[in-house]
Amino acid sequence: MAGIYIHIPFCKNKCYYCNFFSVASLKHRSGFIQSLCTEIELQKEFLLPDIPRTIYIGGGTPSILSLNELEDIFKTLDTHFDLSKVEEITLEANPEDLSLETLRAYQKYLPINRLSIGIQSLFEEDLQYLNRKQNPHLIETTIENAYLCGFHNLSVDFIYGIPTLSNEHLQENLEFAVRMKIPHISCYSLSIEDKTPLALQIAKGLVNPPAEEQSIEQFQLVHHFLESHGYKHYEISNYALDGKESQHNSNYWNATKYLGLGAGAHSYDGKYSRHWNVSNLTEYIQQLQEHKLPCEYEHLTDIDLFNEYVMLALRTSKGIDLGY
Repeated sequence: MAGIYIHIPFCKNKCYYCNFFSVASLKHRSGFIQSLCTEIELQKEFLLPDIPRTIYIGGGTPSILSLNELEDIFKTLDTHFDLSKVEEITLEANPEDLSLETLRAYQKYLPINRLSIGIQSLFEEDLQYLNRKQNPHLIETTIENAYLCGFHNLSVDFIYGIPTLSNEHLQENLEFAVRMKIPHISCYSLSIEDKTPLALQIAKGLVNPPAEEQSIEQFQLVHHFLESHGYKHYEISNYALDGKESQHNSNYWNATKYLGLGAGAHSYDGKYSRHWNVSNLTEYIQQLQEHKLPCEYEHLTDIDLFNEYVMLALRTSKGIDLGY
């Protein structure tokens, strides 16, 4: 089940914990969209003889793009790829970007059939710790509006292990998702990545670091609560009602072929080759203006593939096939 991932590297502001490639500026937005469409054309044969079954637009904050920009991306994909077998098309979004008007436009003009909404927490003290700029009081309305507009395949993200997050508040986050009948819930343990603003703040003693004991306790709380409400714990950070597992992300865990487009995106040919695009907007745009692919390559050995299989398989409920 081959997939296409598109990385949109723009955000209104940088969350303190995030180490994905993104910029809190729209300065290169127009040039990026043009270059992305060029890259789509240049990579049109990468998945052959397979055809894509999933498309995932992540970031960054893809919902920061205008309707016209998203339409341009999908039109270019449709021109250069056979999309007749695509089953799942996901857009990552921040709640504040999903007005009723925007959701109606998505439903009318775009082929998106799944939304992944970044909530992280419903409590202001947690959002401040993470530097998340959103109004938690609008999230319920956003989800209701998504259902109203026909988006029933929803996923939400939560983070646990935040020093400001109590077990009681974590359970309230989970109870909210269950009450809203969200079919897919991702729960991530807060990790401190090198060179992020949060890592620097912790190093300077400005904020408290996550406590390992708290993270373990809250992981167990998440696991038992969601499983008791009918969610399958199919991957270490992901829970889904029956049949609502993320098809696209399962490509990664099953070592299936996928094409990554956009600055910082990674690709895998399903065999022995991986490549990744430069994590630099200026260089990405410049190279594609010259019709060059802005990427580096890596050849994987049998040992590399075996080690990755073990690492990925242990993340999933399927586990390791001893006959591998």
